[in-house]
Amino acid sequence: MGVRGLTTYINYNEDVFLKTFLLHDTCLIIDGHSLCAQLYRSLNCFSAFGGDYDKFAGYVKTFFKNLRKCRVTAYILFDGSHESRKLKTAYTRLRSKICGASRLDPVTQGGLQIFPMFLRDVFKEIVRDMEIPYTICEFEADDEIAAMARHLNCPVLSYDSDFFIYNVLYIPFNTLDLKPTLVEENGNKVFVLECKIYRVEQLTKHFGGLKEEMLPLLATLLGNDYVEKRVFNKFFSQLKMPKSKKKKNEQQRCIHGLFKWLQNETLETAISKILGRLKKKQKARVLSIIKKSIGGYYKKHCRSLEYFNIADNIAEETIEFDFPDIVSDNDQFADEEIENEKDTDNIEKSNYEKEIDDVEGKDNETQMDKESDSETEEEALSDEENSKEDSDVEEQLILGLPEWFAKGIRKNYIPHSYINLYTHCLHFCSPQAEDYQDEDSFFCTLPILRYAFDIMTDYSRENCIYVSREKDNAYRRILVDQEYFVPRPFDIPFQDLSEDQLKSCFHYFIKEKMPLLEMCLIDLLPPNFQIFMISLLWWVQKCDIPLGNVHSLFISYIMLDVIDEKTGTFRGSYYFKNKYSKKIEEFKRNSSNVSDDEELFLNKNKVQYEDCMIAASALLAHFELDDKIRKRPKSYDIRKIHSFAQFQCCLSQFNNLNQLCRKPFENTTYSKCYNGTFVYNIATKLENQIDPISFFDQYLSGAVTVLRFYKSLCQIYSKCADSMGLVNKKWEGKKRRRKKNNNIDEELNFIVKGFESEVVI
Repeated sequence: MGVRGLTTYINYNEDVFLKTFLLHDTCLIIDGHSLCAQLYRSLNCFSAFGGDYDKFAGYVKTFFKNLRKCRVTAYILFDGSHESRKLKTAYTRLRSKICGASRLDPVTQGGLQIFPMFLRDVFKEIVRDMEIPYTICEFEADDEIAAMARHLNCPVLSYDSDFFIYNVLYIPFNTLDLKPTLVEENGNKVFVLECKIYRVEQLTKHFGGLKEEMLPLLATLLGNDYVEKRVFNKFFSQLKMPKSKKKKNEQQRCIHGLFKWLQNETLETAISKILGRLKKKQKARVLSIIKKSIGGYYKKHCRSLEYFNIADNIAEETIEFDFPDIVSDNDQFADEEIENEKDTDNIEKSNYEKEIDDVEGKDNETQMDKESDSETEEEALSDEENSKEDSDVEEQLILGLPEWFAKGIRKNYIPHSYINLYTHCLHFCSPQAEDYQDEDSFFCTLPILRYAFDIMTDYSRENCIYVSREKDNAYRRILVDQEYFVPRPFDIPFQDLSEDQLKSCFHYFIKEKMPLLEMCLIDLLPPNFQIFMISLLWWVQKCDIPLGNVHSLFISYIMLDVIDEKTGTFRGSYYFKNKYSKKIEEFKRNSSNVSDDEELFLNKNKVQYEDCMIAASALLAHFELDDKIRKRPKSYDIRKIHSFAQFQCCLSQFNNLNQLCRKPFENTTYSKCYNGTFVYNIATKLENQIDPISFFDQYLSGAVTVLRFYKSLCQIYSKCADSMGLVNKKWEGKKRRRKKNNNIDEELNFIVKGFESEVVI
């Protein structure tokens, strides 16, 4: 949810509300999505090239190693589907992300936080590799995180202002020192992570008389996912605000004023005064919203305990609060609630049809005009009333979500990005570095998305919706209709399909959409490269891809999965060459350039250490930002970036479909196959090369077994491409302006164009 301005307020008064804490020898409940985002922000990677996933993987691994060093047992919970009441927020955030991603380049990437497509997947890769327990909740995880922290009596690690409201021990991520410190405690030396911790008692003590149960009311008044702040405009117009200059803005003064007001009220009197500022017809609705909002902060039952094998011996209790009575309107509202208690499937269908009708009725118009800050209290409350049915759907989905789907989420059978696809018939685009004057890079994968949607919903829906980005930095909801239809493989409900039948669903899609692909060739590849190759072939089939881009992906996989495994993960070219230059020269002298290129060589374990060292000495420099781009940012080739964005979409969707179909193939390990900066630099180097294989014969001369492995991948690709009739286009390079005869005009044009490119409105 998040309470706007509360984190700033707490940080501004951190000496009062936050206390120094040494984190060690304890359990720790982690907000997975929040931690993933904060770690990426602190790493300062190159987002403009599509994600340096190997670097992020190493950073995440170091973080969890440090937790273990301090004997901290982590439990990670991830959000699942968007809750209905949060969809409007999701659209608003999407527009902001699109706007940021459209301005992404090597200059702006330091100031813009755009998360690459595979970021969360890489985070989970490391968590699984390190055997750190985690689960994905059916919907938003905040309530579950708080309930589990109370159950284990341990802190929460996140960066979400909601946890200032929940009665839990809370460590804001921005206060955590990521490096362990050795300290002496009770005569023993222990490693600790220094941080600051928040306890709700520190807040209630500071505002004498403020009761703990009043805090959720503060969150409701300030606006959360249940209700917007403007619903209470009349109340705030009569609230006495502090005049202190220390409160930097109106929101901060408002928060302080609310704390001061609430410390002299009970829950009943506070709600009565709030409702007293509303029209009679609004009171019952707002009271219901307040009750629901407060109830969310006091959840005790935690479904996640079961998936961590922790006994849940706390019975769910109904906490009674004193609420004021509203007789006339409340009776009518109660009737509405009873009437809305419908069958889950019927309600879900109604919600879905409403979404479809909205898209069709507006002819896919952009949503920029829908959002206005000038709505009145009545309009805002009307929005809440219109979403009442959505909220009822949400409650029943949490309790009555089909068991097979709920278990599929928890057991990681359902890909994370397909959860919304099932619950809301929606798939949001993932804004990333690409050409925003071209079409959405995800469009080439819509047939895969549609097929996944159809088999999950037993072919019961006419359409699903893809929320695409537009060229004008807006978004558009697109119907993914029968144009992308693939016939049904089995006339059996999805949840009743056996594991073999599920696996055959993946093969069935390949046969339908890539009928000429010889799967016997794919079977020859290393298991962790098979989905990669299928995705690459789909990419070439659907998009115009230069051959150099294909080969840059082969080299990226070889570098990250083969060479790094042998040499260790080095990323400093200068350091590597200085340390190993003599050794590498010796390896080159002793290498035999005679090799059998006819025989396939696809066992990475047989690639020699010496050859990997030789190859690394040539390739390591490509992990770094090219000096040409630093000096001339306009040389950044957005068309090349767009091409690789399309590939990431293909790789993501094929891995998702593979996971949904119970993994007939090994899923791709993204951190061991893709580094955006490296791929871009290699592709740039290959731009003018007619024959990439001949180029690498010279460039990696002496690395015999590395070259044999590379050529074997190329051989499989060539055979597959030939059988499918695929042709790689010739790279045309960047479009260049014609030179003008008039030097003055040329100079003036350069100044104007250069000025325009730097202006940000």
